[in-house]
Amino acid sequence: MSEVIQFPLQNQQKRSDLEAVIDAALSTIPEKEREKLRFELIKTVDSYDAFFTEWSLSLPKDGNEALKKQIYDVAHQEHDRKMRMLADIIRLKIQVLVAQYHRRRP
Repeated sequence: MSEVIQFPLQNQQKRSDLEAVIDAALSTIPEKEREKLRFELIKTVDSYDAFFTEWSLSLPKDGNEALKKQIYDVAHQEHDRKMRMLADIIRLKIQVLVAQYHRRRP
């Protein structure tokens, strides 16, 4: 029996935890300067290119399905780990950008 899932999902957060961390860090920055810091944050994320967002997977042609599934599962775990690392980098980078901004301002 199949289950009907309503779309969009009603119980999802409107904003991610990461966005909340960024907004909290930027709350002490004047509105005009916030966009500059957000842009710097985006440049940092973009500088990693595809390291965190893309991965390739080569499966042996003669491998059985169980082996292929294990490889796929490990690749997914690695991808999830990379995404958590990227989120940590973003959290730290926004803190650095805000601290640098406050040091520049008297």
